[in-house]
Amino acid sequence: MAKSLGESSPLLLPSPGSALQLLRDLWVLAKARVVSLLVFTAAVGELLAPEGIQHWPAAIAGLVGIALAGGAGGVLNQIVEPELDQHMRRTHRRPLAEGRIGRHGAILYALLLLAVAVTVLWVWTNPLTLALTLLGTVGYGVVYTLYLKPSTPWNIVWGGLAGALPPLIGWTAVTGSVAALPLLLVALIFVWTPAHFWPLAIYCRRDYAKACIPMLPVTHGVDRTRREVLLYAVATWIVSLVPAFLNHDWIYGGIAWIAGAWFVGMALRLRKLPEGTEMDLYARKMFAFSITYLFLLFTALLLGKVVMAYGLL
Repeated sequence: MAKSLGESSPLLLPSPGSALQLLRDLWVLAKARVVSLLVFTAAVGELLAPEGIQHWPAAIAGLVGIALAGGAGGVLNQIVEPELDQHMRRTHRRPLAEGRIGRHGAILYALLLLAVAVTVLWVWTNPLTLALTLLGTVGYGVVYTLYLKPSTPWNIVWGGLAGALPPLIGWTAVTGSVAALPLLLVALIFVWTPAHFWPLAIYCRRDYAKACIPMLPVTHGVDRTRREVLLYAVATWIVSLVPAFLNHDWIYGGIAWIAGAWFVGMALRLRKLPEGTEMDLYARKMFAFSITYLFLLFTALLLGKVVMAYGLL
């Protein structure tokens, strides 16, 4: 049984004699694996920006700020949800859910991460980058966690906007302005997010139901969710092709076409599978592939830029 999560919990409750365990818990509390994807897409935004490499101090500061602010958002998310996390197979071992770290300690940790992030961004980037970063942090850690997730099955659609901002944040960190390409990348991640997350929600639907979280498979059923996954997968494929036309980058365009077709094909198969263990396992497989898919798209954008810049073709 999980330990008490009341406000009387000690600030930090590391496992006996294990400083390494505490570091691991802080890593998990900041959702470092999720944040790494945010930092990667922000880095691509910086590298795609005109003369982005020349502004390397602002570029590094932007990535540090995004990482710290994203970590703060992850901590805020878990501060609100330890009781819910206890009911989920994939989250019941989290530090707050098991009581290894208390709420007071987690709050201090989030404030420290956010304070350092704000300082770094304020000193070494620009007000626009700071404002966008804070918008993403508050959007995920507060708006999504406190209001959208417990109240609407469309939470991941609107809440996904916070996670879609890093390419724009990276771009503004080195340019101080907004342009069409980073806005397209924000749109790409925005439409990708439901197609990425809802397969996982299908796989975990029983846990979400047990935790009384109104995810789409719980409120509207598996069939409706699979239909929405397919629609958003197609939308992702379409939006992913627009940068190819904008930049006349046919290397990226070819990769985006093939990868998007594969992603839509997975959504079609998920749509047709009968409900059961095979469908659940395939939904989890699609969730995992969707991360690779986004990574591939952003890597292809960099590849296309390098090839065009150096006239390799």
